[in-house]
Amino acid sequence: MLGKEVVKVEDIMMDKNRFKKFLPIVIITVFTLIFIGGMVRSTGAGMGCPDWPTCFGKVIPPTSVDQLPDDYRTRFSKPGRIVAVFNPVHTWTEYFNRMAGVWTGIASIILFVLSFAYKKDNKKVVWLAGLSLFLVVLNGGVGAMVVRSHLHPNVITVHMLLTIFLTFALAQLKYETKPISFERIYNVDKYKDYLWVLVTFLVIQVVLGTQVREQIDVITNTEPNLARTNWLERLDMIFYIHRSFSILILLGFSYTLRRIMQEFQDHAFVQRKCISIMLTLIGVVAAGVILAYLAFPAVAQPIHLLFAILLTYFIYELIVILKKAKQVSV
Repeated sequence: MLGKEVVKVEDIMMDKNRFKKFLPIVIITVFTLIFIGGMVRSTGAGMGCPDWPTCFGKVIPPTSVDQLPDDYRTRFSKPGRIVAVFNPVHTWTEYFNRMAGVWTGIASIILFVLSFAYKKDNKKVVWLAGLSLFLVVLNGGVGAMVVRSHLHPNVITVHMLLTIFLTFALAQLKYETKPISFERIYNVDKYKDYLWVLVTFLVIQVVLGTQVREQIDVITNTEPNLARTNWLERLDMIFYIHRSFSILILLGFSYTLRRIMQEFQDHAFVQRKCISIMLTLIGVVAAGVILAYLAFPAVAQPIHLLFAILLTYFIYELIVILKKAKQVSV
């Protein structure tokens, strides 16, 4: 009898190890999908497949216009919108994005199943894994709405916000299964409050960024022959608010992270996390500068987006880490 119990405990520990090993795969998968989605957006491939879940009515997309009916542009159009001339690069870029989304869904299901190894001693892990799966499925549905609405701006913004919430759930899940125990002498709750303010600002900044991207879509649709160097002059105040807001965020990060690094100067883990945040912030700003002053190169936009989401993810991780710090008296 005792032998069976020992075997059962060993099985549970093995399942927990599988969960811990698979979680980073899911996190990497999500951020890879964010980058691919950014590439789809920046290259104008968002309507490369004008229908959903099929692509031009096919399970496997066409590779040549000869494989499509002569009236495909009207057959797959929406009221007031007509499908662009078939572009195989755009079609397969969007199709690859969809396949990456399918794998993200499968990976989230596997993670949820593996989370049941914690059902007795930490049900929060199961709930968080279930929440992550729900957000992936929900965002997949919103992604379908993006296609069906022909890239409606508000739907795209919701799509982005759900992605941010998903990364928060995964960050929380990571530190539910990765014990962190260290001590702090002073009260750092105020720094957690500062970080929450910065996260809020970042989310607002991401939303503003999607609005800028939507304006660029309007420009490219209404003036397809306009040179990229002239896009900037067509943007309204949202772009300038987005640009100026980044200065406020940069100052806020510089102050808060410097204080946290002083507080936890003896904890290499916290130091590394703060350095990662600052490097990511530099990446966001650099990509933004390249976009604004080098005529919006297509490759810079997904990098800018990826770094922005990574930044919110790292900040949320730091908030969770600070929550786990145990205060001691001196």
